[in-house]
Amino acid sequence: MSITYSSIADDRPIFSAEAYAAVEAAAERLPALYVPSVLEHAAELLTSLWAIGGEHSVPPAQWSWTENMAKGVLDLAASPYERALETERTDAEVTFLTDFLLGALVSEEIGLRAQLGARRDYVVVDRGPATPRGGQSGDSDILVAISNDGGWFFAFSDMHVRRMPVMAPASPAGAHQVAEAIRAFVHGELGDVFPR
Repeated sequence: MSITYSSIADDRPIFSAEAYAAVEAAAERLPALYVPSVLEHAAELLTSLWAIGGEHSVPPAQWSWTENMAKGVLDLAASPYERALETERTDAEVTFLTDFLLGALVSEEIGLRAQLGARRDYVVVDRGPATPRGGQSGDSDILVAISNDGGWFFAFSDMHVRRMPVMAPASPAGAHQVAEAIRAFVHGELGDVFPR
């Protein structure tokens, strides 16, 4: 089992390539997008579980239910970003994160065209030539937001009811990862991610 090491000075193992691949495969079958930090956290959990199994003479190759385990650790790693919060985010917190998201989307690095929504609590991103068709007319722009009581999501701007959750931290770093995911969607790299 190959191990990826932390860039931090202690060089402790973080996650194995096999665990990351298992978590990534589990994520591809779920109706949400997972940013790299959430995938890495889940892979770290899975690597630790496999290591504990190894201490008890149960190597990962003997675990026939590994895919379910990968999904389980992915659910666990993503749970802080998708479920209703104990205390709702304030409007000021939503506005702060939305402003940061807008800055990331229009940055030179990501390079999308976007503007704040009317109440400054969401961003509308212009679609590109390779953006999957969607919305009532098939050519809707993309609405991206974070809710007061949950996580990040995006939708076609004229069909808010069909939302795609984006599992990412509610932080500036998370907003940047969401912007990266939206860039990939707008450029057609993810295909049509909305469930039929």
